[in-house]
Amino acid sequence: MPDLTDAELDQLIKDIGLKLPRGGSLRKPITHGTYRGARQHYYRKEPLCGPCRQAERDYQKARYAEGKRRGRTGGAR
Repeated sequence: MPDLTDAELDQLIKDIGLKLPRGGSLRKPITHGTYRGARQHYYRKEPLCGPCRQAERDYQKARYAEGKRRGRTGGAR
């Protein structure tokens, strides 16, 4: 079965007449290039696109730097 885009999947769900997901809405588009976009890729079990991968790296780098400033190294205790 070929991979479907989100729009195609939404249309297929609508055409078949399936019930909406529990949240009551169709799949929301991924906000590419953001940490949230990376989380959406992980949730959908999709590979990360380039902009989302970079956003994830930047987020983790900033988190690590903040921990270093506060005197934490992030290692196991």
